[in-house]
Amino acid sequence: MKIKFPSIQKQPMIRNSRAGFTLIEMIVSTSIFIIAMVIIIGALISLENASRKARAIRVATDNLSAAIDSMSRNIRMGTYIHCGAGGVLTLPQDCAMTDSLGAGGDTFLAFESQMGNPLLASDQYVYRLTGGHIERSTDGGVTYLNLTAPEINITDLRFYVTGTETNNNQPYVTMLVRGVVSAGTKSSTEFDIQTTIGVRTPNFSL
Repeated sequence: MKIKFPSIQKQPMIRNSRAGFTLIEMIVSTSIFIIAMVIIIGALISLENASRKARAIRVATDNLSAAIDSMSRNIRMGTYIHCGAGGVLTLPQDCAMTDSLGAGGDTFLAFESQMGNPLLASDQYVYRLTGGHIERSTDGGVTYLNLTAPEINITDLRFYVTGTETNNNQPYVTMLVRGVVSAGTKSSTEFDIQTTIGVRTPNFSL
């Protein structure tokens, strides 16, 4: 007697289509990652450039502030103020403001230093504007040194002086400085500074 066993039918294999990533998914995710990284790196570079420019402008403005303070202090303690490059530098000379817009004045100022000898021109302090820079001389204009940094371009320097007559009241010097502070080719800041200095010692007769 033969025994028949029921036939076992093979079930079709079901594949999981969600296992792993397809090539298209990998390409899309990689592209999104690259785009995000480019944007982030670009933002970081922009922030670094902005920080570098801000530091450069701050250093330049600190240099300008130090130069103005030094000039004001030396003028305040000086005597026999001579405005303008003409004439005898050891003799006092005014530079008036000719109109309300600030015309007149001069870009050259000489005076006797605090410890100097009024009879000698070789120890005078001289300030002048040359090539976009403020220059200072401590030997009567023989040699000059730059007071302002290369990043600072001085477009206008004006001295207005009144009251330099002998035995008069203390002279007054009004100083006007205009220019541009640059930190690269695409970043610059304009400035306009005005200060008035009262000289402490009048010009007495020698």
